[in-house]
Amino acid sequence: MTVNATSDPQLPLQDSHNRPAAAKINVQDAVDLAMGCLAYGDDRPDTGIVLREQPFDNTRDTNYFFASSGHAEALSRLSFLVEDRNMGIGLLTGEIGCGKTVTRTMLHRQLAKPTHIVVSLENCLLEFDDLLLEIISQMRGERATSAELPDRYSRLATFKQTLMRQVAESNRHLVILLDEAQQLSPASIESLKSLTNIASERQNFLTLILIGQPELRNTIRQLRQVDQRVSLRYHLNAMSFDETRRYLEHRLQVAGLQGPMPFDTDAVRLLFEASGGVPREINRICKLALDHASTHDLALLDAAIINSVTDDLRRHGGLLDPCVMPS
Repeated sequence: MTVNATSDPQLPLQDSHNRPAAAKINVQDAVDLAMGCLAYGDDRPDTGIVLREQPFDNTRDTNYFFASSGHAEALSRLSFLVEDRNMGIGLLTGEIGCGKTVTRTMLHRQLAKPTHIVVSLENCLLEFDDLLLEIISQMRGERATSAELPDRYSRLATFKQTLMRQVAESNRHLVILLDEAQQLSPASIESLKSLTNIASERQNFLTLILIGQPELRNTIRQLRQVDQRVSLRYHLNAMSFDETRRYLEHRLQVAGLQGPMPFDTDAVRLLFEASGGVPREINRICKLALDHASTHDLALLDAAIINSVTDDLRRHGGLLDPCVMPS
């Protein structure tokens, strides 16, 4: 990917306070961005920021997973929980955009081996009976239907039979990963807990991991029997300033950056303050800033560009002030 353009004659050198003025994105820039007119991997001269692909898309590509102290600890604890096989239920919480889903995806990838069967749900907007049908479907590798299993009794019986055949008899372990678990009703959480009761005298057959926003912790505390079954808990926080800088470097390197780090220190500082160290917010700001650099053939993303992007996002209600972000 190359970033190419000419300098913008509309760009003022200073604002009314004699500070470097923020870059202004004109109408043609907006059209170019909307049409996706980027020069990633084309044959134009390498006079700007050269990348193989867009580094700041909000996807679950594990190649872009950055092991900050918090993310590395979360992944390590969840791995320990699963490998132990006898800890029952785990809980991973964190603010919106802090990287819970990509951590789940990394764990799923690590467990993709003959010793484990992994069931992974991206959202929990289902009641227990429908969740159970989806769990059975993923375990069997084929869709289980309501016509085949019309009620809770038939679904629980089928789940137990499948668990015995695919897990217990072959010395494997079932791992159920439920993302967005704050969406679950208390009754569904209680019913999911009951699945962990299916075990032998010496071995549990499944580990349940609930992943969700901070309010999930309060829900669990109110369910005493579930709360007592949670053997491991971890709350994922935002990244520090130094981790934010290394996060940028990591993603740019994975994307094939050729040349020096395009964000200067002041830009990283502004980015950290605006995003609160939340990966999803960092990605959103950086994607817009990088697209601006692409349009204008800029090899350096300075504080003026970051300030322009964040001011525009705030103006249109797209960015929270870090001082009012949830802690």
